[in-house]
Amino acid sequence: MNSTETAGDELARPLATLLLRVRYLASPRPYVEPRVDDGETLAALKPRVLQYFGLAEGDVNGGRKEYVFADDGVIQTNVNVTVGELSDGKRTLLLTLLEQFVQG
Repeated sequence: MNSTETAGDELARPLATLLLRVRYLASPRPYVEPRVDDGETLAALKPRVLQYFGLAEGDVNGGRKEYVFADDGVIQTNVNVTVGELSDGKRTLLLTLLEQFVQG
Protein backbone atom coordinates (compact mmCIF):
# COMPACT_ATOMS: atom_id res chain seq x y z
CA MET A 1 0.00 0.00 0.00
CA ASN A 2 1.39 3.37 -0.97
CA SER A 3 0.15 6.72 0.22
CA THR A 4 1.53 10.22 0.07
CA GLU A 5 2.70 12.36 2.96
CA THR A 6 3.11 16.13 2.80
CA ALA A 7 4.54 18.51 5.34
CA GLY A 8 4.89 22.24 4.81
CA ASP A 9 6.89 23.08 1.71
CA GLU A 10 8.42 19.61 1.44
CA LEU A 11 7.71 17.65 -1.67
CA ALA A 12 5.23 14.81 -1.25
CA ARG A 13 6.98 11.48 -0.89
CA PRO A 14 5.44 8.07 -1.28
CA LEU A 15 5.23 5.98 1.88
CA ALA A 16 6.00 2.34 1.34
CA THR A 17 5.53 -0.51 3.75
CA LEU A 18 6.91 -3.99 3.88
CA LEU A 19 6.32 -7.24 5.71
CA LEU A 20 8.84 -7.70 8.51
CA ARG A 21 9.63 -10.96 10.28
CA VAL A 22 12.15 -11.21 13.11
CA ARG A 23 13.26 -14.65 14.23
CA TYR A 24 14.68 -15.28 17.70
CA LEU A 25 16.03 -18.81 18.11
CA ALA A 26 14.76 -19.21 21.67
CA SER A 27 11.17 -18.53 20.57
CA PRO A 28 9.00 -20.81 18.44
CA ARG A 29 7.08 -17.85 16.98
CA PRO A 30 8.64 -14.93 15.10
CA TYR A 31 7.82 -11.28 15.54
CA VAL A 32 5.71 -10.29 12.53
CA GLU A 33 4.75 -6.79 11.51
CA PRO A 34 2.76 -6.81 8.26
CA ARG A 35 3.14 -3.11 7.44
CA VAL A 36 6.31 -1.51 8.74
CA ASP A 37 7.27 1.82 7.16
CA ASP A 38 10.36 1.22 5.02
CA GLY A 39 11.91 4.39 6.50
CA GLU A 40 11.93 2.96 10.04
CA THR A 41 15.37 2.41 11.54
CA LEU A 42 16.56 -0.64 13.43
CA ALA A 43 16.94 1.60 16.50
CA ALA A 44 13.23 2.47 16.38
CA LEU A 45 12.20 -1.12 15.74
CA LYS A 46 14.32 -2.74 18.46
CA PRO A 47 12.21 -1.82 21.56
CA ARG A 48 9.05 -3.38 20.05
CA VAL A 49 10.90 -6.56 19.13
CA LEU A 50 12.53 -6.90 22.55
CA GLN A 51 9.17 -6.34 24.25
CA TYR A 52 7.50 -8.97 22.05
CA PHE A 53 10.08 -11.59 23.03
CA GLY A 54 10.13 -10.47 26.69
CA LEU A 55 13.80 -9.48 26.54
CA ALA A 56 15.79 -6.65 28.10
CA GLU A 57 19.30 -5.40 27.62
CA GLY A 58 21.45 -4.61 30.63
CA ASP A 59 24.16 -5.61 33.07
CA VAL A 60 24.54 -9.32 33.82
CA ASN A 61 27.27 -11.07 35.86
CA GLY A 62 30.03 -8.51 35.30
CA GLY A 63 29.13 -7.96 31.67
CA ARG A 64 26.33 -6.63 29.54
CA LYS A 65 23.63 -8.47 27.60
CA GLU A 66 22.82 -6.87 24.24
CA TYR A 67 20.66 -7.83 21.30
CA VAL A 68 21.53 -7.18 17.67
CA PHE A 69 19.84 -7.78 14.35
CA ALA A 70 21.34 -9.90 11.60
CA ASP A 71 20.28 -9.77 7.97
CA ASP A 72 21.14 -12.89 5.98
CA GLY A 73 23.78 -13.82 8.56
CA VAL A 74 25.41 -10.37 8.65
CA ILE A 75 25.22 -8.55 12.00
CA GLN A 76 23.92 -5.03 11.53
CA THR A 77 26.12 -2.67 13.55
CA ASN A 78 24.49 0.50 12.20
CA VAL A 79 21.18 0.85 14.04
CA ASN A 80 20.35 3.91 11.93
CA VAL A 81 19.96 1.81 8.78
CA THR A 82 16.33 1.58 7.64
CA VAL A 83 14.39 -1.59 7.00
CA GLY A 84 13.86 -0.32 3.47
CA GLU A 85 17.61 -0.13 2.87
CA LEU A 86 18.03 -3.66 4.21
CA SER A 87 15.17 -5.04 2.12
CA ASP A 88 16.85 -3.70 -1.03
CA GLY A 89 13.53 -3.08 -2.77
CA LYS A 90 11.89 -6.35 -1.74
CA ARG A 91 8.54 -6.17 0.03
CA THR A 92 9.55 -8.68 2.74
CA LEU A 93 12.45 -8.53 5.18
CA LEU A 94 13.55 -11.40 7.42
CA LEU A 95 15.86 -10.52 10.30
CA THR A 96 17.33 -12.63 13.06
CA LEU A 97 17.65 -11.32 16.63
CA LEU A 98 20.90 -12.40 18.26
CA GLU A 99 21.88 -12.27 21.94
CA GLN A 100 25.39 -11.11 22.79
CA PHE A 101 27.28 -10.96 26.08
CA VAL A 102 29.87 -8.21 26.32
CA GLN A 103 32.49 -8.72 29.05
CA GLY A 104 34.02 -5.86 30.99
